[in-house]
Amino acid sequence: MNENVYAQVEGCLLDTLLYNPDNSTTLHLNNSSAIIWKLCDGERTVAKIIEMIQEAFPEQSDQISDDVPDVLQDLCDKGVLTLVE
Repeated sequence: MNENVYAQVEGCLLDTLLYNPDNSTTLHLNNSSAIIWKLCDGERTVAKIIEMIQEAFPEQSDQISDDVPDVLQDLCDKGVLTLVE
């Protein structure tokens, strides 16, 4: 059995590329924006998304409630999210 253990190299950042085939655009999302985008399933409210992220990162609770609406608006403006009526 392989007993090797691996660790992430400190200082590396995880970023995500998001491709929208409808308008052939590619967006570079940081980890926070990628988490928010993934939580937008067409059923969760903004309040629920904020709550879920705050539970995962309680030390940043105040900042999360300020940042999530801005990220959602930015992702809508870039055409990768749509408001469900």
